[in-house]
Amino acid sequence: MLTELDQNTIANMTAALEYVCNKIPVDRDAHELRKRIADAMIACANGGTRTFVDFQNAGLKALDEALSPSGASWLGRLFRFTQVRSKLSL
Repeated sequence: MLTELDQNTIANMTAALEYVCNKIPVDRDAHELRKRIADAMIACANGGTRTFVDFQNAGLKALDEALSPSGASWLGRLFRFTQVRSKLSL
């Protein structure tokens, strides 16, 4: 379910979606993958984080997971490290 989004949030989400979709390899580009990325960004917005960087990170993580289902990708490990590090610095 999509919550009410202001124009700034929609603009951030749109720009981040375009950025992440430009990273999709041509041979892997598909509607389902783009939907998966958009769904991750919607979940991010519904969770209350609504900046361009938040949407970009959510989209890149979804893309990385889709391209590397084993979970052994470097981007996935970096994302998890960043999340843990930010929690420790609080």
